[in-house]
Amino acid sequence: MAQFDQSKSMVEIAEEFIRINGKQNIYTLIESVANIKGISFENTDRLTQLYIEMTLSAKFVYCGNDEWDLKENNLEMWDKDGSYFNRQDYEEEDEDDDNISLEDYFIPEEIEELHAKDDDDEEDKDLDDEEVIIIDDDIPIYSTDDDDRDIELDFDDDDYNEIMDDYEDMYDK
Repeated sequence: MAQFDQSKSMVEIAEEFIRINGKQNIYTLIESVANIKGISFENTDRLTQLYIEMTLSAKFVYCGNDEWDLKENNLEMWDKDGSYFNRQDYEEEDEDDDNISLEDYFIPEEIEELHAKDDDDEEDKDLDDEEVIIIDDDIPIYSTDDDDRDIELDFDDDDYNEIMDDYEDMYDK
């Protein structure tokens, strides 16, 4: 293993390690940097900090399959986000799909019914413009909240003003 300057930051060591060894699995990279810096594997805070600093440094790029590399080695990856690596290769669509019509899925009688419904819907839309909402006042409304209680408030303007004056005096000091 090459000699690394232990006084450098973990990100700088990770960058140098990738320059020498090429694309690395993130776990291997973190383990290598921890060994170089003499960091215990139980010190998860420092190891997590390395990962965070790598993602924020703009020097590294995720290449898929938990592998990281330097952006300068992967210019085509610069504008890719993580979802790029989750995509599957989709089958090419048949050219016949472009020529699908309503008749391919319904029998002629059903098509006529659909067209008739469309005509009815247009008439209904004209009526909807003048729609009136009628509320039935005879329906009792009950609360579903068990804590609801009827509370009568005796509201006295003088008491309220006195309380507010005391409150303002507290903060005017």
